[in-house]
Amino acid sequence: MKTLFKLLKLLKKYYIHLVIALTGMFVMSSAQLCAPAIIRKLIQMVQDKDENIQAVAFRLGMILLAVYLLQAAGQFCKSYFAHYAAWNFIDEFRQKLYGHIQNMSMGFFHDKQTGQLMSRITNDTTNLEPLIAHALPDLIVNGILLIGSAVILFSINVRLALYTMMTVPFTVLCVYIYSKKVRPMFKKSHEKMGELNAAVQDNLSGVKEIQIFNKYEAAADKVKKSSNEHKKFIMGSLVRGAICNPIILFTNNISMVIVIIAGGFLASKGQIDAADIVAFSLYVSYFYQPILSFAQISEQINTALTAAERSFEILEEESPVKDGTEKLDSENVKGLIEYKDVCFSYKEGRIVLNNVSIRVDAGKTLALVGPTGIGKTTFINLLTRFYDVDSGEILIDGENIKKYTLSSLHDSMSLVLQDVFLFHGTIEENIAFGVPGATKEQVIEAAKAANAHEFIMETENGYDTLVGERGMRLSGGQKQRISIARAVLRNCPILILDEATASVDTKTEKLIQQSLNELRKDRTTILIAHRLSTVRNADIIAVVGEDGISEAGTHEELMEKNGVYASLVRADN
Repeated sequence: MKTLFKLLKLLKKYYIHLVIALTGMFVMSSAQLCAPAIIRKLIQMVQDKDENIQAVAFRLGMILLAVYLLQAAGQFCKSYFAHYAAWNFIDEFRQKLYGHIQNMSMGFFHDKQTGQLMSRITNDTTNLEPLIAHALPDLIVNGILLIGSAVILFSINVRLALYTMMTVPFTVLCVYIYSKKVRPMFKKSHEKMGELNAAVQDNLSGVKEIQIFNKYEAAADKVKKSSNEHKKFIMGSLVRGAICNPIILFTNNISMVIVIIAGGFLASKGQIDAADIVAFSLYVSYFYQPILSFAQISEQINTALTAAERSFEILEEESPVKDGTEKLDSENVKGLIEYKDVCFSYKEGRIVLNNVSIRVDAGKTLALVGPTGIGKTTFINLLTRFYDVDSGEILIDGENIKKYTLSSLHDSMSLVLQDVFLFHGTIEENIAFGVPGATKEQVIEAAKAANAHEFIMETENGYDTLVGERGMRLSGGQKQRISIARAVLRNCPILILDEATASVDTKTEKLIQQSLNELRKDRTTILIAHRLSTVRNADIIAVVGEDGISEAGTHEELMEKNGVYASLVRADN
């Protein structure tokens, strides 16, 4: 009920549509209850051999026609407005869920698979539609039919009504047991669908590795296992439904047997006439129809509420990185960066940075060197606030970065990473990704500055060439230069370069290095590199050790110290 109330609260915007749908359902239910009464009246007139039977029959026929027209109108209102509310709500809820996930800090994604999150955004939200457009409306319609037909049954003959309702407790018990048994199965099936999506997504992303290592069978088995697990729980719920629904149907049909036997017995004693028996039979079907439907509605509700619970689990998870309140004006950022006694660990007990303090003056370059996995990228992750420091502070122009909104903080930075991500689209769209509304001329100038224009013009459609998913149609060096062009066009006062030339050949590295040297002019730059030849001209070179910075200075100063950096340089040569 807690989950259902949360959904109803979010549906507030569409209450008017649901009210119209409910009105249509009320009209439908009322129309259904009117039809047997009209038939009963006609049979009574036939029995009484009424002289005005022709005129009355015509009038009753016209009334029944009007009733059916109202029923059709009610059906339209119920169907259209309920679906309108459902799909518009799902559209907004899906966007809300995606937006929440997108704004979470990087720590949120550590133990989440992309396929699982995709399943929450797509499959789980879609499963809310039967609840809003079908289950809840049908629940109300069936409730009206149940109560209305029960009242009419007792008004026709109390004894016969009591006889026919002897099976109700058994039916209710079956529905309850079915609901309790099936819901866990549906929850598991949703989890397994998420695992299946994750397996497919992983395999498609790593299809090159699957082929080169001949892991076709293992990859297919991974998908097969997830698919079979999903099938197992779906079939488990279907089996329970296949057992329970016939029992409910049989129990309901017993009531009709009771009507025949008890009705005949009462008619023989003159306590009920034929018209009442016919009407009673019709109303009994209306009475038990909702009870039979409750099992199917319960299945829809269970599916939807399970999906809703999974969605709310995500929405209720808060990002540890909180947005600031002030806006950082990127045009006035000088670029003075300072780390003060910064401590950080990704997992409790495993310190990555310990009391790190370092200052980079505006327009200067800080180079971070050291072994792989020692924590160099952590400096960047903390500056961009992908994560927040455990203690200490990071300042830009003397102000703690936590005071600024994340969007304005990121507007002051450009990143060029080793693992370049290009979106499926054209080269122009990828270069202009960080600058909405950039002109073609601006894109071309940025590409020229990044030494990318020449190779772009050699592609099939120039700047309109599609790069493929993750830029698969381009080489590593080409992707790097597009990434640099993207940073050039963004033109931010702070530049972050993380192993920007680590995965390219020497010739391409020289081209990229030329582009980077131009890009670094008049910008505060943080540079991470394995190849020490690319950091010699940095204003400050910091050697990152197990707990943070072990030594720092210019190339000449560090060589004179003959410490860790000097040994790294000798090893690099």
